[in-house]
Amino acid sequence: MPILVAPTTNPGEPQAPWEWPQRLIEMPKVSFTDPGGMTTMFTDWERGWILQPGAKGLDMPSYSIAQDESPGIDGYEVRQVRAQGKAITLPIAFWANDSRAAYKARRRALIRSLNPKRGQGTLTLTEPDGASRSIGVRYTDGMEGDESLDAAGARWCITALVFAVPSPYWIGGEVSTTWKTVVGGDFYPFLPFTVGDSQVLGSVTVDNDGDDDAYPIWTIKGPATSATLTNHTTGQTLVLTRTLTGTDTVVIDTRERRQTALLNGVTNLWPNLSDTSTLWPLEPDRNELTLTVAGSTTATSVRMTYQPRYLAS
Repeated sequence: MPILVAPTTNPGEPQAPWEWPQRLIEMPKVSFTDPGGMTTMFTDWERGWILQPGAKGLDMPSYSIAQDESPGIDGYEVRQVRAQGKAITLPIAFWANDSRAAYKARRRALIRSLNPKRGQGTLTLTEPDGASRSIGVRYTDGMEGDESLDAAGARWCITALVFAVPSPYWIGGEVSTTWKTVVGGDFYPFLPFTVGDSQVLGSVTVDNDGDDDAYPIWTIKGPATSATLTNHTTGQTLVLTRTLTGTDTVVIDTRERRQTALLNGVTNLWPNLSDTSTLWPLEPDRNELTLTVAGSTTATSVRMTYQPRYLAS
């Protein structure tokens, strides 16, 4: 059995992974969930999994800076800054105390779960206080099979799993706010009310805790004849003109590479968005928003849901 880098009460006596006291492993819990929903906890000492020191790629991505140069002028102008996809490396050890057959079954299950042809999986880091962030990944390297003396034995394995990360942002928990008219002309949350052809369902400050733009999903339940969603901080507006009955629901997904506008999950509403509409994001920090819905009643509601995006785990 090789000697692993591990916490120990006596620095002169390194320990095998199944001998590591769990109370000495003060790391976030790290798990991988495959497209089928199977989750493997890489920080589960009691069940034979350990995330070793040396993880890479958990924080900021690299950036691509597009530039323009002009003849006779020193330097350049920055035209665009774009975060790049990246790779995450997780050094892990896993074993089975009872038998080699149990170890081989564990190894095969992990390999099956990591198969990138099945689709994108999710890495999740959960802190001791319960806060968690996740990121979409696909396995690329690490489980080819290294049977050298310091990498594997009859019922244990040490390797470094490498994951491709197409989108470089860690995703936080879902944040949701609902604006709805209630009896008496008040609104929930307690927001302004304007009597007339349009009703202002809400003017509110949204504080995006993330490190980058967050793209919301809007759910509008009728009745309504139009909805105007404005981010005054960015100066951008999204306008939908469509008569909705009390049984209609519109979902506008502004997330990059997923952008859709659907009525009742079926009808495409892109033609009902104004030519000047922008599927705007929430900037980091404060965003001043106003939601105005024409033709609304006490049954009308607008919900905004988003997940903050972070540059580090």
